[in-house]
Amino acid sequence: MKTKPIVFNFLFAFFTLVAISLPLQVAFLYEHEVFRFNEWSSILLKLTPMNWMVFTLCLLNGWLCFRVHPYIKYTIPASILFVGINNFIVGSYGVDYHFVATWIGTLLYTLFSYSFVYAHGLEAVEHPEKQWWKIPKRVRKSFPVWLEYKGEKKLLAKTFDISESGAYVSTLANNKNLIPKDLGVGESLTILIGTNDGEIELDATLVRKEEEALGKYPAGLGLHFENLSLWKSLQVKRLLNTVNA
Repeated sequence: MKTKPIVFNFLFAFFTLVAISLPLQVAFLYEHEVFRFNEWSSILLKLTPMNWMVFTLCLLNGWLCFRVHPYIKYTIPASILFVGINNFIVGSYGVDYHFVATWIGTLLYTLFSYSFVYAHGLEAVEHPEKQWWKIPKRVRKSFPVWLEYKGEKKLLAKTFDISESGAYVSTLANNKNLIPKDLGVGESLTILIGTNDGEIELDATLVRKEEEALGKYPAGLGLHFENLSLWKSLQVKRLLNTVNA
């Protein structure tokens, strides 16, 4: 899937609004003024533990839907359970809502929560590897690099392209015989990228090894950057905006 199904943006808004509606309902029922800051401590104190659980799960659902994370397979059913219990208590023992209205609310919540199932979103949840819109954009950049593995600097090469999460590296002469035979997919290495401001050293994992040119890509190695600190992430982003000499 090249783009995120729009239903997940809808669900992000839906779950966020449900969460926000809980304290607003309390404010309405007990005639609090929501635009007065000092009223909010009283509003929040009136939320029951079950209200807080629903509030938390709805916010979590919203964030996971925005990210199209597979965990929604677990958090959405949990939130439906707690919404149902909460509405049962409110409808059975409360005086502010009718029993039928609370159960209609639970049914609607359930239907909306699973709207991604009948809006072509299930495949994206069950197959995260197909969420292609999450793949960082690759930029064609050529920087000199050393690949360091097994404790030694082994290969002088250059980047063919680079993204925020990895790089494709080709040998300087595009000679497939210079592709290291003793480095296998899944192995860890260090890549040192040469810039005008010095080397950027990054930990990486080999995720692709091509000994023959494939399409527009020359023979080379596909690397995924690992354990990027905030500073190193910023350095990589700056590389993407660097104009090669």
